[in-house]
Amino acid sequence: MRAFDATAWLLDLDGVVYVGDQVLPGVHEALERLRRAGKLVRFLTNDPRPSREQLVERLRGLGIAAEVEEVVTCGWATAQLLAAQGTRRAFVVGSAGLAEELARAGIEVTRDGIPEAVVVGADERMSFLDVVQGAVLVQRGARFVATNADPSYPMPFGTVPATGAVVCAIQLATQRRPLVVGKPEPHMFRLALASLPAGTRALVVGDRVESDVLGAHRAGLPAILVAPRAPRFPSPRDLRRPDAVVPSLLAAVVDSPELPDELAVPPAWPERIVPGVVLLLVDRSGQRIALAGSDDRRHLPWTALEPLETFAEAAHRLLVDVTGGAPTGDPPVALGPVAGNPWLVTDSEGAVLQLAGQAFLARLEADELGGGAEWGDLTSLEVVLPAGQAEWCRAVLADVG
Repeated sequence: MRAFDATAWLLDLDGVVYVGDQVLPGVHEALERLRRAGKLVRFLTNDPRPSREQLVERLRGLGIAAEVEEVVTCGWATAQLLAAQGTRRAFVVGSAGLAEELARAGIEVTRDGIPEAVVVGADERMSFLDVVQGAVLVQRGARFVATNADPSYPMPFGTVPATGAVVCAIQLATQRRPLVVGKPEPHMFRLALASLPAGTRALVVGDRVESDVLGAHRAGLPAILVAPRAPRFPSPRDLRRPDAVVPSLLAAVVDSPELPDELAVPPAWPERIVPGVVLLLVDRSGQRIALAGSDDRRHLPWTALEPLETFAEAAHRLLVDVTGGAPTGDPPVALGPVAGNPWLVTDSEGAVLQLAGQAFLARLEADELGGGAEWGDLTSLEVVLPAGQAEWCRAVLADVG
């Protein structure tokens, strides 16, 4: 489809509509054309500081028509999500606007006791002691919630630290992984779509590949990037690749670039790429494979490399962990590299990782496994493993005999 065929335009603000207090060139004309053509407009921002009402007031002050129902902020989205999950009390590391959104959603904002959640959204007026208290409360059991994880945002005089910098400080101090609500998580896009008539064809216009483009694609929406040049992503499956690149919002409206009608969205997107090893451990019959993990989430044994450790050393360490002691038989044999979509794994904190490393084969002479591992039947691997990994197991075992 062409961009102008879309009925709804989901627009980022910083870097697309304005920078600081300056409306970007052509924005007023672009929005006028969209409104005149009957297009539905939604403004999506990872700025957690203002309430939706405050943001509407700001937009109108810049000469941009907007209604509260057309605005989705990460602060409001966080409040909606936590309220739906039953959160009743929260400590805020952030602005009065963020606290206001939480309170409107029925969540008491408190500085006393241990709340159910610590909600982080950067603000110029917060103090270092707010960050300290947030970190202490997370360590004492409060849920760690980030309105977004953007490391920075643009200002006319340069790039400045954003919410992600504060989130990172608490994460480093607590060694806890936060629940992130804002872009590139799909939640804000789904809230925007929920405010539109069913079946509305929508697109996203943003200026950041890591939040706007990635988030749009994770939500199944085409994405136009506002940038002076196209970014380079070698993999055709990289969800950060924009579907079109334009110099301005006005160019997106006037030129109406071609966009895909359908998007192939993978089931998960990795937070980072980790060097590591995968162990294919079979019993003497060759019909059973060792599986690690919990009962409801089994997987092939894997481990990340430790500093200065070789792949072979990591494979041996993993074998010891899986068998619960010194294994008998030959040492693990290298099978070759593993990488790409089939090797998305989940760590102990629930983070999705992409393994890039080596696979090893080992045969266990004894029937006993340790470390929580269990035997899985080779004929029913698809029940517990991703299809790509199950196929890989069978192909490897067929080759080695």
